[in-house]
Amino acid sequence: MYSRFLLTAMISMTPATLAGGAEAPGMPGGPFEQPVGPGGGSWESSEPENTMAIQYVQSAGVDSFHWWRNDSIGGDTYDIDSEDTNVSAPFQLAIEVTGSWDFDVHSATNVYVYTAGVGTSAVSAGTLTLGDGFHVIHNDTSAGGSELYIDVPGPGAGSSSSSSSGSGSGGGAPAPSGSASPLWDEIDVDFGYVEWGMEDGRQSYRFMGNNAASTMYSDLHMPGGTGEMDVLYLGDASCSSLTFPAELEENYVSVSSGHHYIEAGTSGAGPWKLHVTWGPASCEADLTGDGMVDIHDLFALVSSWGSCP
Repeated sequence: MYSRFLLTAMISMTPATLAGGAEAPGMPGGPFEQPVGPGGGSWESSEPENTMAIQYVQSAGVDSFHWWRNDSIGGDTYDIDSEDTNVSAPFQLAIEVTGSWDFDVHSATNVYVYTAGVGTSAVSAGTLTLGDGFHVIHNDTSAGGSELYIDVPGPGAGSSSSSSSGSGSGGGAPAPSGSASPLWDEIDVDFGYVEWGMEDGRQSYRFMGNNAASTMYSDLHMPGGTGEMDVLYLGDASCSSLTFPAELEENYVSVSSGHHYIEAGTSGAGPWKLHVTWGPASCEADLTGDGMVDIHDLFALVSSWGSCP
């Protein structure tokens, strides 16, 4: 049984810099210390005016779950469709907002947004403005099909705030060796299971499907240098430009500069599963969550000196 992973992409609409150890807003039960997004971007601001954090993304068996890094908006685009055949397949996109944030909804059929402590309202094409709170954009699985096509902009795009800097899905957390990490440019899964987020301080992505009806196509981009990622798979998950470990043998994979196209479910027989992670392993002494034990962790300890609550 899969545990729920949470995806936290901290985005600030005031002048921003790449952050290493800021505490990002988290789900009830504990915050996350390393804000990261689908592509690994992280931002920090000393006095944020309007911020948005994607807390988790999950989809189970929809006709098509299509996410891509959208350079034109400096952020991400989600195109999720279950109108044709798998009409009761669920999906959720959870977002936490401080202040106010605008989203461009291209289309929404039988889609709603639930705001914790407030209630549910319908989502339609146009500008969706979300205020303070925890929001879950989701489909109505009893309505006989749904579709959502939404842009999730990064700093400088689609916000009520007037100034910002940074890019929508910038660099990733460092790989275990300290080298750069790869970035997803696109993920397209048909009739499969999709889940990504944080696991033990590392970025974790899980995909699963059965037979040829469940397929995955993705573009993993290493902007420069060589990085590392941890791979575990079952079935016909493969990549012609990367050397995967043997089936069911979890191991690190070296990722060279360039684009790497990972696919699964193309053989048409049997189940498949792919689990990919990267980033620093968790360490109790790393109080800031930046993958290093240094003076900043000492400062964090001293600032919390005193009796426990």
